[in-house]
Amino acid sequence: MIARFGLTLAAVVIGSAMGAGHVAAADLWLPVSPPPQAQAASAALLSWAGPYFGVQAGYLSGRSEVSFPTTGEFHFVDPKGATVGATAGFAAQWGRIVAGIEGDVNFVDARATIDTGFAPTPAVTQLQSAVNWNSHLRGRIGYAFDRTLLFASGGVAIAGVESKAFDNASGTVANWSDTRIGWSIGAGAEFRFARPASLRLEYLYDNYGSKTLGAQTVGATAFGERESRLDTHTVRAGVYWRF
Repeated sequence: MIARFGLTLAAVVIGSAMGAGHVAAADLWLPVSPPPQAQAASAALLSWAGPYFGVQAGYLSGRSEVSFPTTGEFHFVDPKGATVGATAGFAAQWGRIVAGIEGDVNFVDARATIDTGFAPTPAVTQLQSAVNWNSHLRGRIGYAFDRTLLFASGGVAIAGVESKAFDNASGTVANWSDTRIGWSIGAGAEFRFARPASLRLEYLYDNYGSKTLGAQTVGATAFGERESRLDTHTVRAGVYWRF
């Protein structure tokens, strides 16, 4: 009786030990979930905010119409030439929206001369139109794609304009030199090739309206009153630095 009880107890102990072994082995083979990986933080947008300064150069093409109200005669004397200048401005940024104000001053070498005389000597009388400098005060608003900024602009345009009339038969010249004030709109793109520096390509349209040029008498030659209308198109590229 005692022997049978001992055999039964031994069997229970051995079975329990084997069961525990199977459980432990099963635990070793259970898949272990890896710890959750932290998501990479999104990179901050490149800032376009703050003051900046730059230089630019380009090409200006103007439409200058000279008309004579008393006769109905008119001529197009369209100045064309190079422009080079400097810009300073300040921008603020809200997310991807960038807005600010900037001003520029440019030296312009754009002029044109046409003959207005009759055959066989059309060059006996001539008209000349020139833009010697211009300047802008503009607001800008744009949308930033990290390193690239697309923008539109608008504001005030000012230009130093010169109009001349030549009577080559008498060797006399009438000169009207004045400062024109008008409006400007434009658009362009700017690319940051380094953190403090960017390259810009832009287009500007400036409209200076019409101005009356009063009659002049030079020596014995009379030059009648005329209307002068001017607008210009400029394409330019520049390099700008931020502080």
